[in-house]
Amino acid sequence: MKKKLYVAILYHQHQPLYKDPVTNYYYLPWVRLHAIKDYYDMAVWVEEIPGLRLNFNFVPSLLVQLEDYASGAMDKHLELTVKNASELTEEDKIFILKNFFDCNWPTMLYPYKRYKELLNLRGVKFVDDAELYRKTKYFSLQDWLDLQVWSNLVWFDPYWKKVDKDIQKLFEKGERFTEEDKYLLVNKQRWICGQIVKKLKQLQDQGMIEITFSAFYHPILPLLCDPSKAKISNPSVVLPKQIFQLIEDAEKQIFMAKEYYEKVFGCSPKGFWPSEGSVSDDVISLLQKYDIKWFATDEEILKRSIHSVTKKYPQREIIYRHYKIQLQNSVPVYAIFRDREISDNIGFVYYRWNYIDAVKDIETKLSKIYETVYQNHNETNDAIVSIILDGENCWEFYPNDGTEFLYELYKMLTNNELFETVLVSDFIAKHPDTDTIETIWPGSWINANYDIWIGHPEDNLAWEYVYRSRQFLISEISQKNVDEKIKELCWQEIYTAEGSDWYWWFGDEHYSAHSNIFDFLFRQHLKNIYLLLGCEPPRYLDLPIKHTKRTEYILPADFVTPKIDGRISNYFEWSSAGKYLPISSSMHQSNLVVNAIYFGFDLGNIYIRIDYNNSNIVDGLLANIIFRKKTEPQNVYYLSFPIKIGNSNYKFFSGEFSQELEYLAIDKIIEVQIPFCVLNTLPGQEIQFFITIEKIINTGKFEIERYPGSQDFFELVHPDKSYQKKFWTL
Repeated sequence: MKKKLYVAILYHQHQPLYKDPVTNYYYLPWVRLHAIKDYYDMAVWVEEIPGLRLNFNFVPSLLVQLEDYASGAMDKHLELTVKNASELTEEDKIFILKNFFDCNWPTMLYPYKRYKELLNLRGVKFVDDAELYRKTKYFSLQDWLDLQVWSNLVWFDPYWKKVDKDIQKLFEKGERFTEEDKYLLVNKQRWICGQIVKKLKQLQDQGMIEITFSAFYHPILPLLCDPSKAKISNPSVVLPKQIFQLIEDAEKQIFMAKEYYEKVFGCSPKGFWPSEGSVSDDVISLLQKYDIKWFATDEEILKRSIHSVTKKYPQREIIYRHYKIQLQNSVPVYAIFRDREISDNIGFVYYRWNYIDAVKDIETKLSKIYETVYQNHNETNDAIVSIILDGENCWEFYPNDGTEFLYELYKMLTNNELFETVLVSDFIAKHPDTDTIETIWPGSWINANYDIWIGHPEDNLAWEYVYRSRQFLISEISQKNVDEKIKELCWQEIYTAEGSDWYWWFGDEHYSAHSNIFDFLFRQHLKNIYLLLGCEPPRYLDLPIKHTKRTEYILPADFVTPKIDGRISNYFEWSSAGKYLPISSSMHQSNLVVNAIYFGFDLGNIYIRIDYNNSNIVDGLLANIIFRKKTEPQNVYYLSFPIKIGNSNYKFFSGEFSQELEYLAIDKIIEVQIPFCVLNTLPGQEIQFFITIEKIINTGKFEIERYPGSQDFFELVHPDKSYQKKFWTL
């Protein structure tokens, strides 16, 4: 019988606590909106595709919010959805114009004629509230009604269009919605929120899916157990001035999560996704204590765990098996390790591709893994490929919420005789014997360290506030007879503030238009402790922690004329250039090629510098820089070159004309010179450009990265001789 390559797909479903427990009010609508887009329909694929098996990780802080919405919870977006359009205040209307277009426009807005009309009526870009106030005058009563409906309707997954006639009719209707249409929509949302756990339990009981869990409020467990371990994975990290080992908090978060899981699913969980794949030996000890059979994390954790013992960096093939993690004199816990390339490609790359080509690429990769582990190495043990990714945020970037891609993927996995999808617990039960590891590298799925959540001044300040608030709570409990219910609420606020999401948005690695709300909610959770105990919160909790503001890119400050040699010849040659750093949102891609982009010009040329991650450079990568004049968007010029050290020329295209130009150098960095004359621009003309990275595979070229963003451009002006004078007189 031919051996199988087992494929374990694990989708991590997670949302932080958006509710203020004291006021019982939700500040952001993402649990409700993702409920109708990602949680139910992602699971029912196993009913449509015979033989398909999927694994899902649900964080308890998400599940309790689904319960809340099923029971009538409200958020600001929902409040202004159900409010009669004729009763909307000017303040309401400004909020609606700011927030009711908050979705991925290419896939969730542009395909719908009426929704796009409403966006154009508001304007694609706006400056401030004063401008929005002026725009409110352009909207009729029917416009407000249609916008209230569309801002909810587009979040319904295509699955609901297929199985629910009411949802079908609303999409077909498209405009001139009524107040009754709104209430039907909201009732559907609440009903779906109430059905998700029931459906998950049914599918798990039938053996079609496995449900795993994380610590209750999604904390970075190693940073609770011992923050100093962050120094192992990154010796240069700057820790908060005071650090505390809060192992009891880490244990409590696991205990609460397991208890909740058993309550809603009627059985004990076997698998565990440590928040952000963050592990350490301290965490393994806690998993053993609570009889957790297996956990998952990133491939780099395995490689560094082995390297820390053998001092040799292992081959990548080691990730295609499971391991026993057995600390000294302890019961082993099994572990699987995430295939970073396939997982990240699904999360960040394939939505740019034709779904047929994307699935063929996955099939090719899995086939090569099969050949490597079974034929080249004569592996006797069954191999397992772990594909682990965020189960909600990426799909809105795919056309039709990824429906065609997922169908093609699941069909390929179940039809190809080499592969078999598997529940992780089933695989481990059938393969109890495997290699043992006696220590685990302390790190997360991002760069095998904890830098996203500790080390930046904003992160460290947030940790210090948690420590202070926790010490205050302990002091008050020891000195006063605090009511048990109040005490429990206070501790829940501490545990909530320990969640990873607040620290995700602190610092300058990630950006959200709602960063200020995350900042506010974090501080509000801590303030609630003081308020619940009848005390005045410290004034510092009124002050925002987040000061890092996202700028799309920094504009050039002066002329630059760098030497095109692929190296930073001296500090000053790029010091006046414009600068762009890729910034992630709710997801984080770990295998980016581009680290940074610099651009500038002198009177004769544009200069572009690309800093790249050498460890992510593979054969077949192509860089493209695409230009157009702002006033002539139909005329496109572009240059293209392979990313390979030693390259010294690029091919420049203008219409049907092309030529080789020797204005390129690739070494430590990529440096490119583009004469204005080849772009046919004149002084004063505005130029737009963007950069893409493509991968060449057998079926063609496919985009894997684009900068500055999917719909954006870098902009500059062809300077004249007065440019410097104008700059220095500003």
